[in-house]
Amino acid sequence: MAKSLKNTTVKPVPPAIEKEKRHRDFVLKLVLFSALVAGVVYYTDAKGYFNPDYTNDHTRRKWNAYYEFTKRNPVDVVMVGNSHLYTGVSPEHLSNALGASCFILASPGTTMTDTYYSLKEAIKVRKPRLAVVETFTLNDYDSHELKPGTLSEQFKSFSARKDVVEKMLSTPVLFASDHYAAAWSNTIRNHSFIFTDTAQIRRNIALSKIKQRPEQGLYLGRYIRFTSGIEDSTLLKYERPGFKAYEYSKHMPSKEALKFLRKAIELCDANDVELVLLTLPMYHRHVHDYGQFKKVVQEAAGPGVSWLDLQMPYDTAAFTAESFENTVSENQHMTYQGSLVAAYKLARYITTRHPGVVPDRSGDLAWKQLFYGSDGYFENHSPEKDGVSTVLMSQAEPGAGLRVKELILVPQQGAKRLLMKLEPGAGPHTVTVELEMKAGNERAVVPLDLRRATAISPVGHQLLVSDYLDPRVEVTKVVRIINN
Repeated sequence: MAKSLKNTTVKPVPPAIEKEKRHRDFVLKLVLFSALVAGVVYYTDAKGYFNPDYTNDHTRRKWNAYYEFTKRNPVDVVMVGNSHLYTGVSPEHLSNALGASCFILASPGTTMTDTYYSLKEAIKVRKPRLAVVETFTLNDYDSHELKPGTLSEQFKSFSARKDVVEKMLSTPVLFASDHYAAAWSNTIRNHSFIFTDTAQIRRNIALSKIKQRPEQGLYLGRYIRFTSGIEDSTLLKYERPGFKAYEYSKHMPSKEALKFLRKAIELCDANDVELVLLTLPMYHRHVHDYGQFKKVVQEAAGPGVSWLDLQMPYDTAAFTAESFENTVSENQHMTYQGSLVAAYKLARYITTRHPGVVPDRSGDLAWKQLFYGSDGYFENHSPEKDGVSTVLMSQAEPGAGLRVKELILVPQQGAKRLLMKLEPGAGPHTVTVELEMKAGNERAVVPLDLRRATAISPVGHQLLVSDYLDPRVEVTKVVRIINN
């Protein structure tokens, strides 16, 4: 007969086993909760719900464009650095001056450490013939102790890069351990949007439903920020007794900066990439104690490293007050005009100090299709029969005793402009060209003054330019050239 349930006794679970079970349940819940959080973070990151406003994120735009560009085209010159670089060199004019493809990959406020990893990824994507490393990144810093503003810029640069392996390798170098998650996840970095910027979240949700198009047209990393130079009222501030805007002695290179400068040099050597260090200037009265900085960098880089230093010696005739941002704050950038001056100085340096390294592709159809009509193209190359441009005089037709290579009328900035190219040498600063012009049924002979281009100095010729002309006016012939 079955035993009565009343007489059945249940043995108690030993305390050790009960404790182990509770611990196992807790770990399981923790794992499930962590997996849920990780899944949510992964999903919101993938959707971009917590992305910052990318409207003006030109760092991300540069990397996106670089990956797109290199799918179909070679890159001959890669330039890395910070905001001094992308405001201080026009990659379009540099490309047209060299007949090559030159790309800027630079991020605001970045360091030499970040610059090294950017260069490393750029070379891995598509190896250039020559790399330009800008030296304003060589300041006093420690990547693990960056101030909030600089750390934010570091996050931006890191986020814009695409190579997952390279980003993983660089994470412990660029960030302290408590910033790893924020570096990789916009959700973690910007979770406060839930309380502070719900409008951005709504915009991001709307954007996530739209398929993003790749970069349209030719974009080489340029960012025009300043278009006018230092004003007279600002120049007066330099007259104050003892006034110093930027003291290099207070921003000497850190050990980390010099270490990654040497690593950049070694990286280029290992990949057979020619290296040029580039120092873009600030206004000569803006800078103090630069010689101390230069000496330290020279010793770290070694005697064999190529260095175009535009700060010292300083070209006062070329880098006028029009070349610089209207400020006496420490961080002074260059204007569009300054970026042209620097681009042509760099082009000349590359062709003379590194001859044959960067190929001249200007005769290649593929290169022409990319660059034709871009900023600086007509200043350096002849126009095609495009129905808009006109070759008014060629090398076979000398004028007024001048060694004229070409006289052309080309579209620029919604108008037309007369460009005269002379053989290299001591040409005139001004020339008058009398042109027969037609507007409707009216014809007239009009004298136009051409003057030496101030910011543009092509490698193979001298350039004289006119003012901008009404695009509706047709030039029928050159009457005569007067050498002033």
